Amino acid sequence: MKTKNLLICICLLIGVTVSHAFAQKNDKKTEQGWFESGYYTPVFCGDAMTDYLWPGTVRVHYVKHDKDRDGIVEWEIDQMKGEAVSYFTGEVFKVKEIDKTDNTTYFTWHYNLKGSFGNHYIGTLTIDLNTGELIIGKTVCTEN
Repeated sequence: MKTKNLLICICLLIGVTVSHAFAQKNDKKTEQGWFESGYYTPVFCGDAMTDYLWPGTVRVHYVKHDKDRDGIVEWEIDQMKGEAVSYFTGEVFKVKEIDKTDNTTYFTWHYNLKGSFGNHYIGTLTIDLNTGELIIGKTVCTEN
């Protein structure tokens, strides 16, 4: 019985020691969640702004990472799905969008917009948060 108790105590001691040896301080924190948001965006075909979507409502799934648990987001990715209305024509668009930021100077969003009148826009926009300059990336347009 003493041998059995001694063996159990040794196993417990080894278990506690090993678990502390593998436990590392993790200062990183990644969290995710959902929320609903208003939606608006300029829409480009090539370099020309062809529409502006507003108002709209999207459901957003976010994943954000805080490197040092200091409350400052190191990077964030948002995926959105919902609907928005053309400010100019009233066309209703199904919205799919992915936003990315690495908490530096730039914020980029990739959109896929399918309209009830048959218009379809796929594109990438980036805004320089320091200057407010909008950088138009690749766009693909099908306009009716």
